[in-house]
Amino acid sequence: MSPGATGGLRRSRLLAWLLAAPLVLPALWLATSFAVPQPGVWPHLFDQVLPLAARNTLGLLVLLAVVAMVLGVGFAWASARYEWPGRRLFDWALVLPLALPAYVVAFVYVGLADYAGPMQTGWRALGLPPASFPELRSVPGAAAVLGLVLYPYVFLVVRAAFLRQGSAAMDAARSLGHGPLSAFFRAALPMARPAWAAGLSLVLLEALADFGAVSILGVDTFSTAIYKTWFGLYSLPAAAQLACGLIGLVVLVLLLERWTRGRASHASKQLMPPARRPLRGWRGWAVTAAAAATVGLGFVVPVAQLLAWSWEVRTSLPEVGEAALNTALLAAMAATIVLALALVFAVLSRRSGNDRGVRSAAFVAGLGYAVPGTVLAVGAMWLLVAAEGAAPWLGTLALSSSVLAVLLALTARFFRVGNETIDAAFLALRPSLLDSARLLGASPWQRLRRVVLPLLRPGLVAAGLLVLVEVVKELPATLMLRPFGWDTLAVKIHAYTSEGLWMQAAWPALWLCLIGLLPVWWLVRQQR
Repeated sequence: MSPGATGGLRRSRLLAWLLAAPLVLPALWLATSFAVPQPGVWPHLFDQVLPLAARNTLGLLVLLAVVAMVLGVGFAWASARYEWPGRRLFDWALVLPLALPAYVVAFVYVGLADYAGPMQTGWRALGLPPASFPELRSVPGAAAVLGLVLYPYVFLVVRAAFLRQGSAAMDAARSLGHGPLSAFFRAALPMARPAWAAGLSLVLLEALADFGAVSILGVDTFSTAIYKTWFGLYSLPAAAQLACGLIGLVVLVLLLERWTRGRASHASKQLMPPARRPLRGWRGWAVTAAAAATVGLGFVVPVAQLLAWSWEVRTSLPEVGEAALNTALLAAMAATIVLALALVFAVLSRRSGNDRGVRSAAFVAGLGYAVPGTVLAVGAMWLLVAAEGAAPWLGTLALSSSVLAVLLALTARFFRVGNETIDAAFLALRPSLLDSARLLGASPWQRLRRVVLPLLRPGLVAAGLLVLVEVVKELPATLMLRPFGWDTLAVKIHAYTSEGLWMQAAWPALWLCLIGLLPVWWLVRQQR
């Protein structure tokens, strides 16, 4: 390699790591919090907070894993291998719950399950004892609500794996005397292990990151414990120390996913998926009924109830114009920053010949996606407070109580979403097109502007759309870091639900649901 090429490679690595540093620092800086002991806080946390939070978090993860696997894998197998009434409709309808934030579904069902709500009213009308009504504000209730929203993560990836799997393994198992159910568990499910392990890890990471749904349902987890430590006990250092423990749980989930996947890979890919077997009679209609019930509970009922509540208060709808504007501005700024950073990383990677140092920097920068929003919020605040203490002139800018703090946390949280989408789009670029432009005398800037960006437009739109929707739905980071009085739609919903004002929360929630339908629409288009 020539000295000039070596110097260019070093510059690319240096720039990549300089860009990655601000995205990973909020999480890494949490470790410095242990230099600030909190002897007055930790005894209370050990006695009153952590035992319950640990039990609830572990129980929630276990129950949620069961719900997500049963629904996700079950519907994925039915969709990939069988033909039943309404199968084509439910192939995309089963993805619809992803459009709803979990905290929206949670407050809808809390409202429906109130003593005067339709669920308990119907229960008592049937002559059933009120005391035996299932308690929604519990760990099983939280697992059910989160499972209805998050199972599509498993459904999408496992369905794709089953479609690629072929029928050879199942045929071999059947020829050895196994029945359909036994052959599924002994052949098809183990071969799809990388897919369901990946989907399940996403579900568990989302559950660890969830703050809104569990707080509405009254279930104390590590996420809510961090929030209460900061805003209830007024101890940012202790909250940062707790956040380090939650990062340890996230790492444990990632290691468990890696161990579960092992060295397994998807079954050999084939050009055409196996022919679907028709499910006739009651079996086909049973699958249809189960799919309809799942979509109804996870999407139709919440949206219908939001519409009903909004209609009931139509003459006095809450004012959400300013919150909607703040939400749009925050989402646009975060999406712009993420897309710009992702483009720079993609260009650096191509210019350096996919250098390992550049790729490692991009990987490290994307680790924030696995870190809960509460953790990144505490990390960003802890980092900015330390920066203001080290450089007093920064204190005059009040960085720790500005929109910049929110943007730092959100960019670190969702950089990977935009980066992976744009990186995949870059893979579709044919080098011959760039070579032709170079031979025609186009400068690097002209090649980027006139060749690369037009070809990348679909990927850029998809990446921007995904990041925008994620930012709009994000609650804990925005709630914990926003300037005083600077509300978004998600914060408005949290404020109303904290006071039990379900009808007032319905109007901003409807706007969030409408925005959340955008990535679902994109996913459905990708599947066709």
